[in-house]
Amino acid sequence: MKSVIYYLFLLIFLLTCCEENEQNINLYCFELGNNKTQNVRLNINRTDTKSHFEYIFKSDSLKNIRIHYLYKEDAIIVNLDTLYKITNNYKSNTLDYKMYQINKYNNVTKTFVFNEDFGLLASLGAGLDRVFLEDSISRNTKEFIFKELYINLNI
Repeated sequence: MKSVIYYLFLLIFLLTCCEENEQNINLYCFELGNNKTQNVRLNINRTDTKSHFEYIFKSDSLKNIRIHYLYKEDAIIVNLDTLYKITNNYKSNTLDYKMYQINKYNNVTKTFVFNEDFGLLASLGAGLDRVFLEDSISRNTKEFIFKELYINLNI
């Protein structure tokens, strides 16, 4: 009887501590200069040392983005690029976002506006000007968000 209780306790422990933190969240992607709204699915998987955010574009898999957020380093890895936190921040109505940046070749700068719980709010620069939101917004609201982001980036 003791062995049955022991194995039951072990099974419960394994199921609770090893559960996956993966979520499927439907998002809308808004691009600067493009009036089309794209549907994106966000998958989040968290481990002890990092979080994985995968943005899957339903209409074009070539646009998919995989982000690895490293807790200890407070850095983001996208493809082969490592983006580091800069002093600028962006505060929305509900969340505070940090800005991460890398300077690429030929004075091209790539900036990500990111929250470690929610994920990517926006990517700016290098032709990747996008905003990711859970709700659909109007064209004017999209333009206003981009202006706010660029103002906060250049403060």
